[in-house]
Amino acid sequence: MLNTATKKIFKKVLELSEHNLTNNRIPIASIIYDYKNHQIVAKATNTDSPIGHAELEVIREALEIKKSNRLDDCDIYVTIEPCLMCATAISKCHMRRIYFGAEDKKGGAILNGPRIFESENLKKVEVISHIEEEKTSNLLKKFFRSKRNK
Repeated sequence: MLNTATKKIFKKVLELSEHNLTNNRIPIASIIYDYKNHQIVAKATNTDSPIGHAELEVIREALEIKKSNRLDDCDIYVTIEPCLMCATAISKCHMRRIYFGAEDKKGGAILNGPRIFESENLKKVEVISHIEEEKTSNLLKKFFRSKRNK
């Protein structure tokens, strides 16, 4: 069962994702939350760049804000299961936990594909998945359906 803070943060992730969708961008968003100080550190959405993933954008911003190269007092929340590039970055920053909505059976790297957190060479990150799975999945389906229809 998710606590109240987690539900509120994930609601904000959904709102950011929906905002991206209304602006004709892929509806993926991410938030980094400092669980020790009980505050949101940074928020980001996907950009149009091939490396402009919400997770990378939010990590970069959080590292700058914290003036650190580690986020071991933080959790990350994201709309969809991160890809290999983003999952590796999350591990390299030593985050405690990741919360995400829908699985990405094609491009995901945590529950699917390379299952990066099972690697012996990277920090293990606790995974809480399938949060608001139907909503997050539907946002993505809606986006890709609109692209195919154009």
